[in-house]
Amino acid sequence: MVIDFHAHYPRSEAPDFPDKLVSRMGEAGIDLCCLCSAGVALGHVSNEEVMEASGQHPDRILPLGYVELGTDNPGDVERLVSEGYRGFKVTNPRGPYDEESFFPVYERMEESGLPVLVHTGILMRFPQTQGMRVSSEWMRPIKLDKVLRSFPGLNMVGAHLGAPWHEEASMMARIHPNYFVDLTGANTGGWRLNKTVDFFRYHFFWEGAWDKLVFGTDILSVNELFAARRIHDKIIRELDLPDEAIDKIYCNNAARLLGLDVTEYERKLQFNGTKGLLPTEV
Repeated sequence: MVIDFHAHYPRSEAPDFPDKLVSRMGEAGIDLCCLCSAGVALGHVSNEEVMEASGQHPDRILPLGYVELGTDNPGDVERLVSEGYRGFKVTNPRGPYDEESFFPVYERMEESGLPVLVHTGILMRFPQTQGMRVSSEWMRPIKLDKVLRSFPGLNMVGAHLGAPWHEEASMMARIHPNYFVDLTGANTGGWRLNKTVDFFRYHFFWEGAWDKLVFGTDILSVNELFAARRIHDKIIRELDLPDEAIDKIYCNNAARLLGLDVTEYERKLQFNGTKGLLPTEV
């Protein structure tokens, strides 16, 4: 089974996005997708529409609830938990991630036992954010260090390997048991375009490194899904990892964070699909 831990639902492709997504997931060899908004201000749908998408395809789409740090409060987190969201998405905070006014929100997230997908690194420029107080510095991986130490039961997945602060991201994953990373980027390759296999070997050098990496596509359109899968597969294929490590990256690490029983889920899906990498001829 393959789990995409990082996919977005853009307003421009509503309302038939969920059906198209599930169809493309089959083509891309993806069985389960964690779907989220990055906020209405960035051109995405609401949390409610993400939940509706999951309701249409409950065995294929898991909803993550977007939380706006600096605006939302612990009660908003509690509401997302009670409504059945399977994790949280955080990006574009109103201050640095380690701003202590955010700590009551993190505390409630920790109590929920649900994982948090966190944007780390430089943030794209969006027309909708003109005039907003936005700082990529606030989203550096190191800004999560105090958070992870203060809330050891809160599992976080830092997106994009913290680009361009890759060293911070990989060292955080090495040091913190509750910090994981993904390698997502633009569907054309983005920050990964000029990276060789040695770059990834350098950053994931330690024993147990592949326990801390989860697969994601970061799609902003259903049309990006297959290309995003291919870019990720190319990186992992060039690393020449054992099957056990590939299964962790594409399934088992995310399943552990989400509390999924992979065997039971595959039985539910009557699974006979792809495990790990897609065949190169697809």
